[in-house]
Amino acid sequence: MTTHSHQSRLPQATWARCLNEPRLFAAGQEWDAIRVEAGMGVRAVRFLEAAGTPVGPVLHDQGSGQAYFLTPPGTAQRWRRERTRALGEGSWVVLAPPGWESGLLRWVVDPTDGPAHTAVTDLTIALTVAALGEAS
Repeated sequence: MTTHSHQSRLPQATWARCLNEPRLFAAGQEWDAIRVEAGMGVRAVRFLEAAGTPVGPVLHDQGSGQAYFLTPPGTAQRWRRERTRALGEGSWVVLAPPGWESGLLRWVVDPTDGPAHTAVTDLTIALTVAALGEAS
């Protein structure tokens, strides 16, 4: 997994700076998003955190039961994984302000708590482990 000794040097989520209510954002510019079933997404986050791996913003849409991992722009073009959906250019995602826990949206990993993105390799490993945990 990717290791970062100085998390403060990682780029932060610039889109979140002036956001004060949920807003629709176009994917494919500052980030792409990987959508997964929320339970699997939370297990993947817990795995990454336990491994000491930096995790980018992860939003839980409680209404749809989905979680969204923000990944580097361009990820959606290469992403091929069952039980997930890559959202890149041409896709839109509603994002909430940092600290938001109202209505149907809440942050599993707040956009101000870590890097701007979750590394693709790390996310791939975490989702594999999360899916294996589901089977047991």
